Amino acid sequence: MPVYKNKLVNLIFGDFFMKKFSLSILTLLIVVGFSGCSTRLGNMTVVSTNNVDGLSADIKTEQRVKGESCNHAFLIIPWGDFQNRLQIATDNAIDNGHKAGLSGDVLVNAKIGVTSWNTLIYAQNCLTVEGDLIPLAKSMKH
Repeated sequence: MPVYKNKLVNLIFGDFFMKKFSLSILTLLIVVGFSGCSTRLGNMTVVSTNNVDGLSADIKTEQRVKGESCNHAFLIIPWGDFQNRLQIATDNAIDNGHKAGLSGDVLVNAKIGVTSWNTLIYAQNCLTVEGDLIPLAKSMKH
């Protein structure tokens, strides 16, 4: 805030600059406060929270698989998977099961979670899918 020799000028212009600064800060807080984003989590062929008729399998503990999809930020510059994260994490879980020698194409008893952490210079956000990998009955496939 500038200081003028004339007290009247200082009073008039000093308040003017202070009001302008306060209005700028208020406008910035409103814009940041109402900002947001949306993200597509993925396309799923079958999703249910209920029991499904005709879907039965002998689930073993070695059929448990896990996959994740992470995005990162370094000095507020983001990179990683931002679209279809749920789909990518599910595909990674099924692929990890296939790499481990398991056969199957459906996850049952699935758990979906998100973990996030950040520091002043680096941040990470991961979506994790974990479930039992089972083959879908041939009669249920098209």
